[in-house]
Formats: sequence, C-alpha cells, structure tokens
Amino acid sequence: MKDWSLLIQGLGVVGTIFVSILAIWGEWFRSKCAAPKLSLHPHLLLKGTVTRFSNGPRVIYYHLKVVNARTWATATNCRVLLRAIYRRGPDQQFHQLPMAVPLQFVWAPAELTPPVVRISAEQILDFGCIAENEDAFQPVLYSYTNNFDGYVHKNEAIRYSLEIIADRYMAKQYYTVEVAWNGVWADNLDEMARNLMIREIVP
Repeated sequence: MKDWSLLIQGLGVVGTIFVSILAIWGEWFRSKCAAPKLSLHPHLLLKGTVTRFSNGPRVIYYHLKVVNARTWATATNCRVLLRAIYRRGPDQQFHQLPMAVPLQFVWAPAELTPPVVRISAEQILDFGCIAENEDAFQPVLYSYTNNFDGYVHKNEAIRYSLEIIADRYMAKQYYTVEVAWNGVWADNLDEMARNLMIREIVP
C-alpha cells in the first residue's frame, strides 16, 4: 500500500509540473507541434492550362499550390500575398520595384473559392496568365494598384516574391518565382514553355 501511495503522489507531482509547463509554454508547443506547416510548390510543372475567357480569347493560366504538411492541423484564413517585385534591368540584374501595399493572389477556381480558405492538405492558386493577342503576362490578383508595374512584356523578366499568411502560421521566407517572355504566344504548352519560362528561385 505504501508503494502505491508513493506512486500516486509521484504521478500527482508529475501531472502538476506538466500542467504548469503547458500553462507557461503551451503557446510555444502549439506553434511548434499543432500549427499548420505550409509551403508553395509548382502545379502541373508550371506548364499552364489553356482555356478561354467568357468573351472568347484563349488564355493560358499558370498555377501554384499551397501544401500543408501537417494535415491534422488545418490552416485557417489562409491567403497568399505578393510581397515584392523585381524587374530585370539593362545590367541583367534584378532591381526591386516600389510596392505601397502587398496584393493578394486568387485561389482557384476563382468563381467558387473565397479570398481566404481552410487548407488541410493542399489548395491550388492562380499564379498568372497570358491571353492570346495580349502583350504581357500578368499575375492573377484580386486587385491592382494604379501604379502596378508587375507585367512581363516582350523580352522582359520579373521575379515575384510570395508570402503565405494564415492563422497560427508565419512564413520563414518568401517564395520567389521568375517569369521571362520572348513575346510569342502559342496554344501548344510545350512550345509555350520555351517562349514563357517560369522557374523557382532557390534562396
């Protein structure tokens, strides 16, 4: 009986210590073990998909996807922001352009998906598009500022830095994608991949 009594007292002490630790460090444990773990990845190898606008012109959309590695920790109020734009200059170096405010990318399908979403596994994002007979690639955003200069015209290249935002999640670094275009549009995606090149920039 004495041994059982000591065991019960010991378990009580351990339980008290554990509760105290959770009270002090609970938020830290939740942020490390129970928070979503999100990352951006290319979708369909960034080759795009051909579709049509409702008014007729063909258009190629390029997609990214947000993946949650902790499927048990659903990401809530998730969105992806354009945080920075870098344009290639005559010196072949990329120079940051001024941006007054971050702008939000559009979740796909745009007609059915709200601006903020819940992600348990993954969610597709409209990254950018280029329409037939148009003169530029453009990122797909919910809104554009009057002085927005993030369009890729013929023989230009731009780097876009994206950030994932969600409850209980903070990105450690931006995800950067470079888009370069030679000015030629084609509905053959293999051919178009040689005209419009999209690549991840690894930090």
